[in-house]
Order: sequence, then structure tokens, then C-alpha cells
Amino acid sequence: MVMILIINCGSTTLKFRIFDSELKELAGGLVDRLGQLRTKLDYWISKESERRTFASGLPDQAAALNEIFSVLTEAGFDMSDIASVGHRVVHGGEEFIRPTFITREVLRHLHKYSRLAPLHNPANLAGIEAAVELLPEAEQVAVFDTAFYSTLPDYAYLYSLPWEYYSRHGIRKYGFHGISHRYVAEEAARRLHKPFSRVNLITCHLGGGSSVTAIENGRAVDTSMGLTPLQGLTMATRCGDIDPSIPLFMIDTLGLTVEEAHDVLNHKSGLKGLTGHADLREVLVQLGEGIDGFESRRRPTKIERERSQVAVDKLCYDVARYIGSYTALLGRVDAVVFTGGVGENSASIRRRVMARLKLKPKLKMLVVPTNEELMIAREVKTINAVH
Repeated sequence: MVMILIINCGSTTLKFRIFDSELKELAGGLVDRLGQLRTKLDYWISKESERRTFASGLPDQAAALNEIFSVLTEAGFDMSDIASVGHRVVHGGEEFIRPTFITREVLRHLHKYSRLAPLHNPANLAGIEAAVELLPEAEQVAVFDTAFYSTLPDYAYLYSLPWEYYSRHGIRKYGFHGISHRYVAEEAARRLHKPFSRVNLITCHLGGGSSVTAIENGRAVDTSMGLTPLQGLTMATRCGDIDPSIPLFMIDTLGLTVEEAHDVLNHKSGLKGLTGHADLREVLVQLGEGIDGFESRRRPTKIERERSQVAVDKLCYDVARYIGSYTALLGRVDAVVFTGGVGENSASIRRRVMARLKLKPKLKMLVVPTNEELMIAREVKTINAVH
């Protein structure tokens, strides 16, 4: 049986799916806490779920893939049946705007984009190198988050900087979460009974990292993230839109190094910066909201509740601000689509966002669970058919 393996690597996680040639899911799972003690492997095969915990941890993506292969082999899968491996790659720049077979030359080019996505691309590339080692005969295919945004017009992706910053250094808006935005947009078009090429949507991927995308006639025309995944909305630990002079102030006046300023903006800001908590569930619980399966460890103080309220208001304001802006640009919006861990699961956040929009008539709202792995598998099947 011919199979397709999909790998989605993060710095401390590895998601995987196995599909047959008709894109039926056969198995899947998640490795969490890579590089830490008590790494967990949660997986399912034929709807039966199990967990394995590695007390001493798994150091990297290669070790995680080895354990995944052991589990699959024990369950009766023949790894030699994997004909293709699809990889999510966050940043492909302007060079990679469609799914691409991975060669040594392609890998060499991909490494240069790690400086633009330092939290993501190195992990993606580590997964590719591990898969090439374990499955040398399989076709390896890279599918890029940035590719969906190759249709942005120049006035949307350019920054108002000296021209050579773009022409020589590639400084421009690239956009991220493109695989997710495209998947939910196609699914929304199906639910709306409209051809994808005729649909206007605003898609909101809300999770630890968050972004909003404007889609006109099936093509992305603007998005909230920029050169890096730092721009745009208030996120779990990322600051989103700020005055560009703030990092300079942090360095020149507060005495931070460049590395320290980078760390603050990427890891100590957003919800974490405003409340001390990166987990939105903790912030909502501090406001008295019940979250199934989640309990706060202690009662919040008055100041903590006030800061949690400000943080939630800020997050929802940011999302509404982008939706409102994109609505004005698109003119006709068939639906606002929510996806991602927060977008799919928090009715409270969706309600707060939509309540901030003073639009008449009110915009139609859809909730569409994302499936990046299936979207990647579709792309792999398509490129193999052409090849």
C-alpha cells in the first residue's frame, strides 16, 4: 500500500500523519517537549489512541521520528511503503512559491531563510534531514507557509523603506500560517457553496501565534504578519504591531542588547507580557470564565484580574481592527472564518471580536477546524501527479 507521511516540526514538537493514496488518514500523532525531560508521544492508529512517555526525554526531531517509526512498525506498518514525505516549511521567501521536491541544492537555499524565521525554519529543516536519513528512497516535498502570499500586490507587501532594503536584502511582508489559511478558506468556500475563485473571506488563525488574512476571489491580498511572524496581532508571547522605535529605545535607553530585545519581543511580550501568562485559558479563567478541563492553580488578585481584562480586550481589539480594515478593502465579505486552537475552541473570544465590529449588515461567521497536514498531503499528491 502506497502511503504519504506528513511531518510538521516545531522547536519542541513534531506532528505527523500517515495517509493512503486516496488521502484517507491511517495514523497520526504529536511528540511534545522535545529536548526536555518527559517527552510525550501521543498517537492514534485506526482510532485507537495511546501515549508513550520518555522519562529522560528525546533530544531532537531525528530521535522523535525514530520513535514514531518504531510505533508504526509495531502496529504493522511497512515503512518502505512510504512513497512521499511532505514537510511544512514556514519560510520560503520569494524563491519558493509552490510545493518543491527537496534536493541538496534546495536544502542549501532553504537554510538562508532561517534568519527570517529563527523560531521555525531550523526545526523544519531538522525534520527534513531526519526524514531523508530514515527514508532515502522516498520523495521529499516541502510545502511553504509563505507560498499562499505570493499573490499579495506590491503595495501590500512592500515597506516604505529605501528600495535597496527590498531589492538587495528581501525585506518585505511575507506572511505566515498560509497552509492553514488556505485550507480553511477552501473549506469555507465549500460550505458557502461557492467556487474558491469567487469567494471573498477574512480568515483568522488564532492560537499561540495568530494572524488574519484577506482573501479576494480565492487569492490572498493582505495579511497581518510581516517579514517575520512577530508583526500583527497580540499573541501568546509575541508583541504584534508596535512602534518600530520601541526596540531602538530598549537598546539605546534601557541598555538591552539586540539579543535581549529580540527575546523580549518574541518570548516575553503579548499575553505573557501583559499578564504573566502565555496561556489564554489561564487569562480567561482569571476573568471568571469556566474552561472545560482547565483549572487555575490559585485565585487571582485584583490587579491580575484587571491586567487579564486589558489583555483580552487588547487581543480582541487587534483582531477586530484587522477584520474591519480588510472588510473596507474587500467591499464584499462572504464570511469571517475562525480557526486555530483559540479560534476554534473559544466561543468567548469569537463573541468578543465580533461584538467590536460596528458593521451593518453583520458579517457571517464560520468556525472551521484547520488541518494543515491534510492540506500538505493534497499538495504532495498534486505535485507527484504532475511529476
